[in-house]
Amino acid sequence: MAFNRSVMKKTGLFLVLLSIGINTINAQTFNEWFRQKETQKKYLLQQIAALQVYMGYLQKGYKIAKDGLHTISGFTKGELNLHTDYFNSLKTVNPSIKRYARVADIITLQVKIVQGYHSNYKQLCGTNALSGDELTYINEVFAKLLDDCAQTLDALITVTTDGKIAMKDDERLKRIDQLYADMQDKYSFSQSFSNDAKILAASRLREQTDIQTGRAWLGIQK
Repeated sequence: MAFNRSVMKKTGLFLVLLSIGINTINAQTFNEWFRQKETQKKYLLQQIAALQVYMGYLQKGYKIAKDGLHTISGFTKGELNLHTDYFNSLKTVNPSIKRYARVADIITLQVKIVQGYHSNYKQLCGTNALSGDELTYINEVFAKLLDDCAQTLDALITVTTDGKIAMKDDERLKRIDQLYADMQDKYSFSQSFSNDAKILAASRLREQTDIQTGRAWLGIQK
């Protein structure tokens, strides 16, 4: 039977990437990766717990306060060093920034990536349409993705924790927005990659069905 051309094209591209990935990435299962990444697991669990708190703020629509940090004062003309109190204030995170909606959004996307992986991988394994090497490659791709997500969460923790880094309120908000955009890209990739894998599995199943149908029409036994 003829297949939809766009599906075949997309499946072909995925197969090329799949073959490259299998040959270039060392085999490592998702569970093995998690055992080696205890720090990332800890951060993820912390952020999932924090999500419940942050989501409450989302419902109330908090506005970001504009007067959170002290202004520069007490400088003599030509003085190059910041006043000690002002510098220290830059290392204290304005509570309103911790309630910034994008913080919860970043965590939510991370949770969706993990949940989506578990759901899709279980579904793919159940089809018996992909080889062991192909499933291993999918594990490897998501292992790398989750490693990158952990780095994004590390950066989020740094920018929203007192004493970690000296930044103004607007700088912190800008950095959080950047981290949100980064996590959005990761989520979009996870969705696209999972869909490609499911399309490949579906095409394999159709091929198997076509072969079985053809054998039945011709009266050929397996």
